[in-house]
Amino acid sequence: MLRVCSRLRGIFIRGVDGGIGMEQVFHLTVVESGYVDFEMVGALQASTGAQRYSEIVEDVVFSLTEKITALMSDARGRDFAKAERQAAKIGVIARQIGLKGVAGVAAAAQDCAGRGDYTALSAVSVRLARMAERSLFSIIEFDAQAP
Repeated sequence: MLRVCSRLRGIFIRGVDGGIGMEQVFHLTVVESGYVDFEMVGALQASTGAQRYSEIVEDVVFSLTEKITALMSDARGRDFAKAERQAAKIGVIARQIGLKGVAGVAAAAQDCAGRGDYTALSAVSVRLARMAERSLFSIIEFDAQAP
């Protein structure tokens, strides 16, 4: 029998030997690198200026956080139509600022919601949150390194 327990920085899989009760714990590291198109990010920064770019990043962070939270809430409530719309909005925002990895995972969430697949949508929405977090940190770091 296998039990999977998620942790903040990884997943633990516990193998339990039926009658003896002996456990083996393996740590599988979860890594979400977050694919960001830095050429697009750089072009956006160059075309808008440093101050406006910082404002855009702040707006995107707020908007994506709000929409991902709503998507996860819709998934828990099994409101697949709303979840599908939220995923589509997330994808549009992510593509506009160069967060290609986030856009790809949002498309997968949209597909899961469209099929009414609760289990898959739950898993993909958590992955979306991880991917967005890493990607947003990347563009914030990019902004901080700008002259």
